[in-house]
Amino acid sequence: MRYHLAKSRCAVLLLALLLSACASQVPLNIRKAPADNPALEQVRENTTGYLGRQVRWGGTIIATSNREASTVLTMLGRPLYRGGEPKFTDDSTGRFIAIVPEFLDPQVYAPDRQVTVSGTLLHTEDGKVGEHPYNYPVVQADAWYLWPEITYGPYGYPSPLWQDPWYYDPWYPYVYPYRYRYWR
Repeated sequence: MRYHLAKSRCAVLLLALLLSACASQVPLNIRKAPADNPALEQVRENTTGYLGRQVRWGGTIIATSNREASTVLTMLGRPLYRGGEPKFTDDSTGRFIAIVPEFLDPQVYAPDRQVTVSGTLLHTEDGKVGEHPYNYPVVQADAWYLWPEITYGPYGYPSPLWQDPWYYDPWYPYVYPYRYRYWR
């Protein structure tokens, strides 16, 4: 009887450890969009109607600048997947500014990194993109997530298999040269 009790306790402990290891590091505000999340394009057309609303936007960092008590991220908006990760596409939803209430290292939050922010739409700021005047929506970030960098394999697509030096692909000489020539 004691053996079965100890065995079931070990099984419960192991299950708890496995479930805690599978927990997502992405904040809930980033994974789930607000119910009435406006698109960046809608906000740029009619900013006054959306002030004070919760938004979840993401994209690529253009510039990072630090102030005394906050960090300002200038972002190129991208469409998001359901889980909040920016899509790797050439489509842009516009530009916006995210104010993060703490210091973020500009070497880590560097240009071309992917970030998703969730927060309150404060106001708009007038700026320029080159010589073109541009109206930036400004978000006060409550939550933000820097997505891991993607490493690319020798054929220009992300694959964790190319990180393994002992990985051998038996189809390489037959499939890949033709696949990437015609399917890209």
